[in-house]
Amino acid sequence: MNNKKALPVIFLVVLVIIALAIKRCDKPFNQNTEQTRRAERNTQVNRNTRVNREDNNGRVVPFDRRTSDLFFTKHAKCRMRCRQISQQEVKDILLNGKVNYNKSDLNDPKGPTYAIEGVTDDQQHVRIIFAPKQKHLTVVTVIDIDVEHQCNCA
Repeated sequence: MNNKKALPVIFLVVLVIIALAIKRCDKPFNQNTEQTRRAERNTQVNRNTRVNREDNNGRVVPFDRRTSDLFFTKHAKCRMRCRQISQQEVKDILLNGKVNYNKSDLNDPKGPTYAIEGVTDDQQHVRIIFAPKQKHLTVVTVIDIDVEHQCNCA
């Protein structure tokens, strides 16, 4: 008779222990799940804006194609004037151009540089060198692949 009264109490104690174990294990699980969801969202949002490439040391070097924070060097601005290439055309090449890894330098001591190639509105075949920095994307230079332009850019 005593066992019949103790059985529900034991059952409740076991349920409480299971509930506490689940609650304790659930927190890291939810955090990992949330991190996974965030990573999936970022991948979906940036599917067309990110290029990842490994450098010679096997590290993944991300390249963010978003155009919101572009910085143009004096040299790039001068080359753009000589070649009559607008900032909008540079942005278009950035978004739609193809990365030429043979002309890119992912192991540059100052940080990786990416050579993106494409065609401008007036059909110039160009290569634009981009250098991702912490707070912006730097346009280093703009090269017309087909035509040698006379420029006095330093």
